[in-house]
Amino acid sequence: MNFLIIEDDVFLATKLKYLFDKRDATNIVTVVNNYLDFLDEISIIKIYDVILLDINLGDKVKSGYDVLKIIREKSSHIPVIIVSGIDDIMNMSKFFSLGASDYIIKPFRFEELEIRVLKWFKNNFLKLDNLNNNNIFYNGLLYDIDKNEFYFNGKNIVLTKKNKYLLYIFITNKEIFLSMNFIDNKLFGNNDDFKIKNIRVYIFRLRKILKILGIDNRIKNIRGEGYIFKKR
Repeated sequence: MNFLIIEDDVFLATKLKYLFDKRDATNIVTVVNNYLDFLDEISIIKIYDVILLDINLGDKVKSGYDVLKIIREKSSHIPVIIVSGIDDIMNMSKFFSLGASDYIIKPFRFEELEIRVLKWFKNNFLKLDNLNNNNIFYNGLLYDIDKNEFYFNGKNIVLTKKNKYLLYIFITNKEIFLSMNFIDNKLFGNNDDFKIKNIRVYIFRLRKILKILGIDNRIKNIRGEGYIFKKR
């Protein structure tokens, strides 16, 4: 999953990033600690699978409420979980009315937050694909959400964690042009250590695995600008 954590408590934000990174090496966690840093994320906000948002961002003018309004203007479906030390029904109602997905009160156990994150990620995943079960089936290719495993004609596809996430990106954006920058941000976040050439390496490796199954031609290169995942 690709997370965005918006939290002014640097210690808490760093701890959450560490725990999510440790739980799954494929998780990409981006942390911003104030409103101004959040503004840098607006143009790529749709790459995130889940957003954790603190109410108090240490800004006298802007708050988590302002951030949530901007997020909802850009995307109506990204799950946004409010993380707050304010246990107040009126405050909760204010955020839910604006489109918050969930509200968790500090202090909390990481396990509880993780359960909620996975729940909303899964719900959003199913909603976007109009599914009523835990699988995505696409022309012989099946993705089991609960197991986080891919199958082709009933046979498990053995993938590295990064290639599994890459195939996940394709199957959740099938028949849609994905730019190199979009894939780059999805796979690596805003990490400047990774360049576009790394995307081509991962695409090559994934195609090599899919070629054994005879379905490597589903990943179509579009003039070197990006890719489309097709039926055949």
